[in-house]
Amino acid sequence: MTRDDVHPNLREVLSRAEATPLPRRSESTPPEGASQLNSIIQRVSGASVAEIDRLIGELQSLRDFLLKEGQRIHRELTDYTRLNQGAVESTRVVAETLMKMKTGRDPLH
Repeated sequence: MTRDDVHPNLREVLSRAEATPLPRRSESTPPEGASQLNSIIQRVSGASVAEIDRLIGELQSLRDFLLKEGQRIHRELTDYTRLNQGAVESTRVVAETLMKMKTGRDPLH
């Protein structure tokens, strides 16, 4: 369907609408209400951003703490394992020596 097929009254309305541009607001000077709204949004979002930054800092501190604690626990477990292996070996040597003494064999030969 073309414009010429449209009813004559509608064709006239369309012609007027095309000839009359819509009013535009100047981008550089927002209305007073918009300016106040922008100010409120900036204050609220600024507080939210500051809170998010604070929380990120806390989370990074906790992450660092957990990493250091994990490393400390790993070192302690390594030391405990080494100590435990030494105790098991010492116990084995003592037990073998006691068994040799009980059977009458010389433990040094």
